[in-house]
Amino acid sequence: MAPTSESIVKRGNYGIKLTKYEYKHGKYVKYWWSYKHNSPEKFLIIFVEVKHHYKYVAKKEWTKKYGNYKGHGKTDLHAIRGKPGKYVIRIVKYDDHDYVYDESKPFWVKEKDYDYKDDYDDKYDNEYDDY
Repeated sequence: MAPTSESIVKRGNYGIKLTKYEYKHGKYVKYWWSYKHNSPEKFLIIFVEVKHHYKYVAKKEWTKKYGNYKGHGKTDLHAIRGKPGKYVIRIVKYDDHDYVYDESKPFWVKEKDYDYKDDYDDKYDNEYDDY
């Protein structure tokens, strides 16, 4: 039996906390976090499908890139494209996807959310592509 979401969340917080998130249907997820002086330098943002606990890496982030104990980011939905379902986003340890710092509340990604023209190749501008 797969572990429930509650049994693995916040195993090692280290002060990284998801403070807010916003799901834009078919487009992206924006997220904001806070951290403390002893927080790790980097972490991952992953999508987790709630029912089967499938994990999809969305983005690598740098904790302290803004220097004010807060940060924000945005990721598109290409990691879960064509995989509708109930998802959460998690902040996890960079080299261990089971080591969860924090987790969002669930949100639904529906098949119709992907019914927009895929302009990813033409207009995708990701400031974090340098990693």
